[in-house]
Amino acid sequence: MNILFLPQNIASMPAITADSLSKNEDVNAVCLTLRTHKYQQINKNVIVIATSKRNFIKWFWYKINLKRTVKKWINWADAIHYTWTPVYSDARDVKYAYDKGKKIFVEWVGSDIRDPDYLKNFNQYYACAYDNGYEYANFESKEQSLKNQTLFSKYGAIPLLSPEMSLFADKSLFTKIHLLYQRINLKDIQPKYPSVNNSRPVIIHSPSAKIAKGSNIIIPLIESLKQDYDFEFVLLHNLSRDEVLKKMEEADIFLDQIIYGSYGMAAMEAMSFGKPVMCYIMPEVFEAGLSPECPIINANPDNLKEQLIKLITNSQLRHDIGIKSRKFAEKFHDVEKVSSQLLTIYKTELEKRDNA
Repeated sequence: MNILFLPQNIASMPAITADSLSKNEDVNAVCLTLRTHKYQQINKNVIVIATSKRNFIKWFWYKINLKRTVKKWINWADAIHYTWTPVYSDARDVKYAYDKGKKIFVEWVGSDIRDPDYLKNFNQYYACAYDNGYEYANFESKEQSLKNQTLFSKYGAIPLLSPEMSLFADKSLFTKIHLLYQRINLKDIQPKYPSVNNSRPVIIHSPSAKIAKGSNIIIPLIESLKQDYDFEFVLLHNLSRDEVLKKMEEADIFLDQIIYGSYGMAAMEAMSFGKPVMCYIMPEVFEAGLSPECPIINANPDNLKEQLIKLITNSQLRHDIGIKSRKFAEKFHDVEKVSSQLLTIYKTELEKRDNA
């Protein structure tokens, strides 16, 4: 079976999933990506076809060669796993794959289908942030969500969605939606649990977007807590993946986000290190399928101070939650386990197609 991931290596998930799948006998997986980022993981299964506009000759050749390259890999594949959007805004690549009889899957992971109009109905923190400098306001809209979903549904794509993203799926457009946890390569991360002997914990906050993460609320609160409690606060921003992971390894508490209502790769990495993670998770995400075993300390702007004090003052609690965090990552986010589930989905859907 040949499996093609495209067009974005979002959060490195396509790359590590392709690598994991390719370890199976008779499975070949390739991740074709149009963009790279310093936080992405690149491996032997990744083919980068991006180039900079600053070199006009290379850019011009890239534009000419893109269509041929995409068609070549679509022809090679049995199953095609999209992440985020089609290669082209009019989805001509998805249409080409459909016309060639390929089985098409799509995994949405964030602003690609997050619908602010819908989310504001039950997430007051997001509603407030959205109207006060939310960095992704220009990317997230009801219209964008519907357009992206409609493009894929037109060509029979099957969504593979985390519990959070399933909230935004238009069930009228798809006959089948598979629940799929996001994944991480746990072999790259060895746990380092918070020490019960550490009376001065290290708190790390690594915002990719300060309003979306709630940093404008978190940082002033941290400064006020320093007057009464002894801890170290480390703010990470605009660092490479290796730099962030090195800092994260030394943390006692990882403070993620308190606004948009779920968690992503940063929280997964922290849990993999065996760290207690603080993050706001909406009740609706649990209702959509997130396991109640999730050990993340559910913190929002209203209870963040109380939750932080509990962890700052209790080293045993930090240690115990850290152990639960690693176990949760191993059970639900390990790429080896999730890719096995994914392979079963591919095979089942391909058999349905062949027997139709």
